[in-house]
Amino acid sequence: VYLQKGVRWIPAYRVTLDGAGKAKVEMQATLVNELTDLDDVTANLVIGVPSFAFKDMVDPISLQQTVAQLSPLFSSGSQTAIAFSNSMMSQVAYGGMSGRAPATAAPAGPEMIGGAKNEDNYIFTVKHISLKKGQRMMLPIAEFTMPYRDKYTLDLPFSPPRDFRPSLNSEQQEALRLLNAPKVMHKICLTNDTKVPLTTAPAILMSGGKIVAQSLMTYAPAGGNADLDLTPALNIKVKKTDKESVRTPNAASWQGDQYGRVDLAGDISLSNYEEKPVLVEVSRSVLGSVGRADHNGKSQMVNTLEDDDYSPSTEMPTWWNWYSWPNWWSHFNGVGRVKWEVTLPPGQTVDLHYAWSYFWR
Repeated sequence: VYLQKGVRWIPAYRVTLDGAGKAKVEMQATLVNELTDLDDVTANLVIGVPSFAFKDMVDPISLQQTVAQLSPLFSSGSQTAIAFSNSMMSQVAYGGMSGRAPATAAPAGPEMIGGAKNEDNYIFTVKHISLKKGQRMMLPIAEFTMPYRDKYTLDLPFSPPRDFRPSLNSEQQEALRLLNAPKVMHKICLTNDTKVPLTTAPAILMSGGKIVAQSLMTYAPAGGNADLDLTPALNIKVKKTDKESVRTPNAASWQGDQYGRVDLAGDISLSNYEEKPVLVEVSRSVLGSVGRADHNGKSQMVNTLEDDDYSPSTEMPTWWNWYSWPNWWSHFNGVGRVKWEVTLPPGQTVDLHYAWSYFWR
């Protein structure tokens, strides 16, 4: 036995929504064989992160070219045959050097025998796999019915400092313009009430017999939740307005330099044109120090060294590395974040207010 790369599986989901809070989740696997011909083998498909400490090292037994070059040394007339006989016997079964295998009946088709938890991984076992090198096979793995709910989210990232923008090219300017045109996202929140985890994989969302979206299923353990993007919520309009309220020159001094402070006030206007009330989760990030927020908004300063979820993509903003940040910037400023959960009645508008400050030289 040795460890070898070349056979892998790619999961995928089809999620069918019934419109009444239930979703049929069908999991399938695409088995990719880039190693060698497989004939009536058993495959274990793992959900989890198995650990292979020496995955980048080549096992000597797997060096079949080397074995072939050394094979004359193990012939019956060789002086080394006796000395290496035990070593050869350990390889005969794997390499097939003992002659042609006896004829057997044709194997049955692939057979799924269910899944089971193994330590921190979950394993689906499929028997009777026959697959030539270079071929692929698609297999149905499991089917579940899960509850779901509609979820609406709005992420408003921060923009770069104003004096940085004139140095941007047209493509970069367009990227920033899109940041200032936020949309509420309609998502589906699945509750995994099964005993099987959901793994990260592409997912097709169906409703009424039609495809409504292609999304990404994220990992959700048994008892956890997974959010799938459905579509921008076009019937919920968003308008963001930021205004400067106070400017204080020479508000702080550091290393012989004077720094001014700018106080700003922001407003997020949400209008619901749906025929039902909608609960929206709103997240607004700002550069500087965040202050008060109404409608029970929760304000906090973000640890920018370790916490990147102030960006909708859970990464640094695209423009972050375009800018040469002054060495004094992080001495005075940081990243603040305000979060709300607000219910929008049908046909109504709700205004969310917040404030923050910023130091500049």
